[in-house]
Amino acid sequence: MQKKFWKEYTSPMSRMRQAWGFGIHSPFAFRLITKVIREKARYYAYDDVEAIARARVVDTLQRRQKRQRRLISKSRGRLFFRLTNFFRPDNILEIGSSWGISSLYLRLAERSARLTIVEPNAEIGSFAEQIFAEAGVQADFVREPHAIALPDYLAGEHEGLYIVVNRLPKAQYRVLPQLLDPALDKPSILIIDGIRRNSAVKEWWESLIKDERVRVTVDMKNVGFVCCNPKLNKQDYQVSL
Repeated sequence: MQKKFWKEYTSPMSRMRQAWGFGIHSPFAFRLITKVIREKARYYAYDDVEAIARARVVDTLQRRQKRQRRLISKSRGRLFFRLTNFFRPDNILEIGSSWGISSLYLRLAERSARLTIVEPNAEIGSFAEQIFAEAGVQADFVREPHAIALPDYLAGEHEGLYIVVNRLPKAQYRVLPQLLDPALDKPSILIIDGIRRNSAVKEWWESLIKDERVRVTVDMKNVGFVCCNPKLNKQDYQVSL
């Protein structure tokens, strides 16, 4: 009982210390956590995306549709925006879209990147594509199953990989680790939403932390950040947003 109490008490304290940069010796991780993950500045794109979310998703989707895929929260979408804005990737792969809204955060954070959205759910994919058409921005929408689309994408000539995984049905997490394993052999960034959502994604997250190809992880309670870069020392961080 006492051990459980201290674990619950010290974990938030440890997260807060690292969130403020205490005990972080890596310049890369220090900047990432203190200047990007914890950044409070308001970007112009936030209002644009969130106005579309209110008008086109919150006010129009039926309850049945909202149960299929949860709408990304403002805080989560803004985090995705800041990370993408910081890394400025040439190519972005989003696996599962939050009705096009998560995709817009990524798109507006780096307009010059090639954005590929793998969305096997036909209804969500069509809706997201319509959102993009109305906003006047572009992306490559892939409607094939993950098992077909992801190997084809990863086999392409990408200097670096930037992959965002949204909250998906539990069954998807049973195949994603194997499908995305080749990405860990390259310089890559992997952002996973909902790392404690179910047992399958928890197991995947824990395996990523142990993988020697993964050099830096940041556990943000519900979002996991993974960086594969052999030039970095292996470090794992836990922070509060």
